[in-house]
Amino acid sequence: MTTVDAAGDAAATATPPPGAFRKTKWSVVWLLTLTIFSALTVGGLLAPIQEAVKTDLGISDFQLAMIVGTATAIPAAILSLPIAWLVDHHTRTRLLIILASLWAIGTIGTAFVQDFYGLFAARLVAGIGAATAFPVLVSLLADVCMPERRGRSMLLISIGAWAGAAAAFAIGGTLFGWLEANPTAFIQGMPAWREAHLLVGIGASVAVLPLFLIREPERHEVEQANPSLMESLKAFWRRRYFLGSLYIGNFAGSLAEGAAALWIGSVLVRQYHQSPGQFGGWVGLVILGGGIVGSVIGGFTADASQKLKMRGAILLPAVVATALSIPASAYPIMPSVTLFAWVLFALLTGGAVVNLVNSAAIAVLLPNEERATSLAALAIISKFVGGPISAAIIAWMTLLFKGPTGLGMTLTWLGVVTGFISLLGYWVAMRVAPQPAAEVLPDTPVEAV
Repeated sequence: MTTVDAAGDAAATATPPPGAFRKTKWSVVWLLTLTIFSALTVGGLLAPIQEAVKTDLGISDFQLAMIVGTATAIPAAILSLPIAWLVDHHTRTRLLIILASLWAIGTIGTAFVQDFYGLFAARLVAGIGAATAFPVLVSLLADVCMPERRGRSMLLISIGAWAGAAAAFAIGGTLFGWLEANPTAFIQGMPAWREAHLLVGIGASVAVLPLFLIREPERHEVEQANPSLMESLKAFWRRRYFLGSLYIGNFAGSLAEGAAALWIGSVLVRQYHQSPGQFGGWVGLVILGGGIVGSVIGGFTADASQKLKMRGAILLPAVVATALSIPASAYPIMPSVTLFAWVLFALLTGGAVVNLVNSAAIAVLLPNEERATSLAALAIISKFVGGPISAAIIAWMTLLFKGPTGLGMTLTWLGVVTGFISLLGYWVAMRVAPQPAAEVLPDTPVEAV
């Protein structure tokens, strides 16, 4: 079995001088792309078939909101920062294998739950892996390519993430519909939503195996080797204006994005009278198309904007994309399914640009030992705000907007208001951004523990 060397032979024998060129390890990038695809597929698998799960287990809307929101937000809120600390101080490849194994186990376990508590526990286990893996992936990615190529390298990771989100709808909805129409095709007597989780969980388990081929890469652009907790907190405080503004932008954006991810299926069922078998395929294509287009735009513009002679130029694409995404928040009140699909495509394209540029900015502007922790904080905001907080706000707002289109009006207003807040946050972050880490730090590898 051949091991994929993420560090490279040259890095293993000599310390490169500052600014030394290092070839992008595309084999590692592709394996990381497969991993994020798996994580997002299992993470979103429940969304298109949650109405069937609700009926089969006899759970309420409030309990369903806890499953799709809180169960994944808890791991992000509690474990993201400790895991990020491990990322910045220990072997990242081993950690990634453990996290990928957890989301596979949790998905398989979902197929056998019997009540709300069992489903909550299974989603919690899956969420421990899927909700905390992204900082590990970006930390590894940043060390296998040069800073000026990180936007394009991250392009594949972003496409993998969006492809996973699309696959969750395409596989979840389409597979559910086929299994429901062919109840004896796999396991006789097992409900279609359970079979879908079992099959996808087995696939996720197989996807863990290639991770054993990745060798731990050398660390580059290190300001402090293995800093203490106090030193890390001081570094965060020095960058409080930049990170605070970036997190505000992400906080607001995550409300609308989380609401869309959680309630697209319910809107289509309740307002447009479509079944999971009808919308699973085309919603998957819309998500995939928006993710690919947005990732391509975000990846190339993130790299190109670094050449501009202005502070925080790498965040300029995020500012523009956020502004253009605000009117697309009206997707849930479109008069037809066709318009719903096109406006949703526009919203997801803008979201893909913003998410990629966010991660690329942290990978370029912050030193190595701060990236995973900063990304973990970003993930906590995204998961927690996009989960239980978004669910609670929507539950309250639906009391204001009643009737058959009440959920759609709620999602629209939430998207518009939070869009303007997000735009302000990213604009301020761009104005107070630090210099790129590669310009101020020596490129000295640090051995992994």
